[in-house]
Amino acid sequence: MPSLIFNGVTYGISETRFEATRELLARFAEGHTTGVAMTLTHDGARHHLFITPGAPITLVE
Repeated sequence: MPSLIFNGVTYGISETRFEATRELLARFAEGHTTGVAMTLTHDGARHHLFITPGAPITLVE
């Protein structure tokens, strides 16, 4: 299962969300967006994240 690591926390994500996040990071790199809100789950809890350009994100396939 793909995952996203944000601020040291690993979130399991669907393939669809994984691809959308990859596109989001490309938009950041191109300067087309300033941030996005995402809701992900970790250990059964929902986390509301606001991701901005330069945020420490790792995508794990």
